[in-house]
Amino acid sequence: MADASYDARKMSSFWLVPFAFLTSMLTAVLGVGGGLLLVSTMPGPLPPSAVVPIHGVVQLVSNLSRALFGWRHIAWPLVGRFALGSAIGAAIGSRVVVTVPASWLPVLLALFILAVTWLPGWTQIPWPGKFVTVGAVQTFISLFVGAAGPLVTPLLLRQSLERDRLVVTHGAMMTILHTFKAATFLWLGFSFTPYWRLLAALVVAVVLGSWAGTAVRKWVPEARFRWILKILLTLLACRLLFSVRL
Repeated sequence: MADASYDARKMSSFWLVPFAFLTSMLTAVLGVGGGLLLVSTMPGPLPPSAVVPIHGVVQLVSNLSRALFGWRHIAWPLVGRFALGSAIGAAIGSRVVVTVPASWLPVLLALFILAVTWLPGWTQIPWPGKFVTVGAVQTFISLFVGAAGPLVTPLLLRQSLERDRLVVTHGAMMTILHTFKAATFLWLGFSFTPYWRLLAALVVAVVLGSWAGTAVRKWVPEARFRWILKILLTLLACRLLFSVRL
């Protein structure tokens, strides 16, 4: 169900549009970060119950456009494994999303990101089906915290994928995740209709952001890309930790 009080907030919520463009551009350049920044600005302009569903649809379009702009770089075997896990995570999450408190999930997400980013030996431990597992866990978590995109990025970083292949493969994975997430909220009865004008504007903004970011990405030196991405992942993980209310 949509929050009726949204009518009073319609005009104030449209400032999210230029911000959506910038965050989509950031993600198209580095592959991560924009979704978390965007969802952090949505409470207030949107009712709490609408933040995760609306963010999911916007991120679906943002990631789909990023994947389409660079589809030749997609690592399909990794995406296929992630998709299988994502379906499992959505199936489980749809049964518990309305009953499970999620206050502890950002902490687990942040610790996982930091461990995989900065402890290379951790990812060398035999882990059968890691992309299936991460797909399931990441989709499940995304139903609660909105932006769990950074979760799989450190694993992709450890696959020694070059810059474009990493960014576009991540976009394809997140397209699948947000498709399952949007379908889950539809199945649970959430109505997107009251938000259609804002959604339309946000969709246009993120597609333009993906296009601009794809053009800018080629100017980021390959050697520096991995360090920039590691630093960004660390900052995002720290932000998750400090956002938790104990």
